[in-house]
This record gives sequence, structure tokens and C-alpha cells, in this order.
Amino acid sequence: MRMSVLVALCAACLWLSIPVQAGQPRIVSADGSITETVYALGAEDSLVGVDTTSNYPPEVRSQPRVGYLRALPFEGVLALRPDVLLTTVEAAPDRTLERLKQAGVEVIQLPVARSPEGAMARIREVGRVLGKGPEAETMVADIRKRVERIDTNTEGTPAQVLFLMAAGNHGVMIAGQDTAASALLDALGADNAMGDISGYKPAGREALLASRPDAIVVAESRPGQFDINQWPQLAALDAWKQGRYYIGDSMLLLGFGPRLPQAMEAVAGVLAKAGPVASAAH
Repeated sequence: MRMSVLVALCAACLWLSIPVQAGQPRIVSADGSITETVYALGAEDSLVGVDTTSNYPPEVRSQPRVGYLRALPFEGVLALRPDVLLTTVEAAPDRTLERLKQAGVEVIQLPVARSPEGAMARIREVGRVLGKGPEAETMVADIRKRVERIDTNTEGTPAQVLFLMAAGNHGVMIAGQDTAASALLDALGADNAMGDISGYKPAGREALLASRPDAIVVAESRPGQFDINQWPQLAALDAWKQGRYYIGDSMLLLGFGPRLPQAMEAVAGVLAKAGPVASAAH
């Protein structure tokens, strides 16, 4: 018997007793922002498993894990007997998703949110799947209100922001265009200081010096991961020396989930120090 099957059988023995209220679908959530939305809507009792990107709120750490959303194991997911796999279009491999459908699991792949409107639309859809439509509408109304209070005054030259990702074994990466980081800056009316590259690229020390940003944002995949002492070129930039930087959780900053207003407010506060481009209204 293959090791993956043995792991699946062990998972089944451990987790088939997870209490799910009668009438609720058994849901595996494979996306950190979707999992966060499930909790924010008060529907966590429906969860029987999550993927490794699901780390917020802290209570989610007690959930069984089914692997990374881009490498979902068929046996590991099926062992939890889900009615629904709730994920995004980034989920993979396709073979696993097709086999789950053939096994009777409803696979729901939501769009990746890259704007406040996209984030709110995804929350509505999660609410529909969970039977939490009214709660989702209340959440969306609150998000919209908070986002609209953020001053994204774009008069004059937009602030140039250097956005970095401290990504564990991958080191520190520069966020270019076509990333969630750049989408967050777009929502705030700021410009990506590294807009001439696409995706995430290793941070070259010369490139950091040449960027000369008005502000710096660092997204950490886990708290305390970024150490400025290892990046003297970054510390030498005026933006860093003058305190125009923000270091925060990557899921908060890049997830476009229920905490999107908090992420926008945090970055807007740094931009306010750089000039009148964007500031958090109080």
C-alpha cells in the first residue's frame, strides 16, 4: 500500500469524528483568505480541513491540513469526506480536482481577488455557499465603508513604493507588476517602484539602492522573518531611515480577504508620511 494511502487512512481515523451540524456541508477550504472568510462569517463548524496557506485566525491551526493549495493530494482531501472543496482558480493539480469531482465532491473555484470590489464579490460568494448570505452582506457593507474612508488622493505624483516579500526559503523577493502586492498599491493610488518587472523576483541589493522609493512595505510569511540587519542597502534608503516603512503579515497584506481595510489603512498610513498621495482618514 502506498504511503499516501496510509496517510489518508490515518487522517480519516483521526478526523471523521469532527462535529459538523446537521444540514451543513462538510467543507475543505484550500485558500487562506477563503478560510479566513469562513471564520469571519461564523461558519467554521462546517470546516473539516484546510490547506497550509490557512493560518488566520489562530483557531484555524487546530484544523487538519490537506497540503498546499497548488499541490492538493487526492487521498488526503477525500479522507475527510468533504461535500465541498472551496478554493480558487489557483488550486492544482487539475488531476486531483477532476478525481474529486468524480468521487462526488463539489469543487468550487472562486476567482482570485485583486481589488476591493473583487474581495467583496468573493466574500458574497463564500456566504452563498455557506448559507450565510445576510452575514456576508453585513461584512461587505462594513468593508466598503472602511475602504471609502481611506483617502486615496491621487493629485500630483503618486508615491513610489518598494514592496518586498520575505518568503522563507525563497529569501526576500521584490514584488513587480501582476502581483497581489502591486494590486494593493493600485487600490491606494500608489505606484510600484519596481513596475518594470513582472511577478516576484529575488531582491538584488543594487536594485534596492536604485529604486529610491518614497515608502517601503515588507510582507512576512511568518512574524519576525525579515531582518533589516541583513539588508544594509535597504537600511540606507531615505524611506527606511525616515521611518516610511511598514512590515506586516503577508496574508493580511496580500490576501484581499476580510481584513483588506486593515491592510489598506496600514499602508496608507505609511504613504501619508511620504506626502499627500494617500492617508488614512480618521
